[in-house]
Amino acid sequence: MTKRSARPGRPQGTEPPSFDFDGSRLTGLAAGDSGMFASEQFEGTAYAGIALDEWQIGVGTTIDGCRFTKLELDSWTLRGARIVESVFDGVDVPVVTAARAGLRDVEIRDSRFGSVEAYDGAWRGIRFTRCRLGFVNLRATDLLDVAFQDCTIDEIDLLDATARRVAFGGCRIGALNVGGASLTDVDLRGADLREVVGLAGLRGATISPEQLQLMAPALAELAGLRVED
Repeated sequence: MTKRSARPGRPQGTEPPSFDFDGSRLTGLAAGDSGMFASEQFEGTAYAGIALDEWQIGVGTTIDGCRFTKLELDSWTLRGARIVESVFDGVDVPVVTAARAGLRDVEIRDSRFGSVEAYDGAWRGIRFTRCRLGFVNLRATDLLDVAFQDCTIDEIDLLDATARRVAFGGCRIGALNVGGASLTDVDLRGADLREVVGLAGLRGATISPEQLQLMAPALAELAGLRVED
């Protein structure tokens, strides 16, 4: 009787985010000007030094293979838009409205965002590096292979979100809401995490022993435990 080979099991440890896109290879792009920007020529184009009160991208519009450097906006609206294989470097936007937007293979570096309303969206292969973010609303968003590296985040809301292979290396996070979230391989070990809302939603996340000690009173309360000397 032939023995069946053992099926491969789940890899040991927490799986890190996986990325195929390398923004440094995004070279040789056509240089765009303000006229091209206004006419929404957002394929294989590099824009630098764009400053606007407002940037609105229509529903269904796609930004593909572009690089944006030193982009300054008072507000940015991209509801229902798509951004694919693009890089944003040195962006400063106080208000971002990105509900139901789809992002795939996007790198965002050395940028500042105030409020980011990105609920009901889909993010795949997204990297934030050395960014400053205020309130980030990712409620009911589907996140896969997302990394925040050396970022400062005032508050991030993952209420009812689905997140797989998401990491927060070297980040400072004021508050994290995971109420009703579905987490798999979400790595919080590298984060200075001040407050967690909806602790029951942390199931599937990875934390450090030090973080566990800080969360112990709240976890005991959640479990209905009485801790006495």
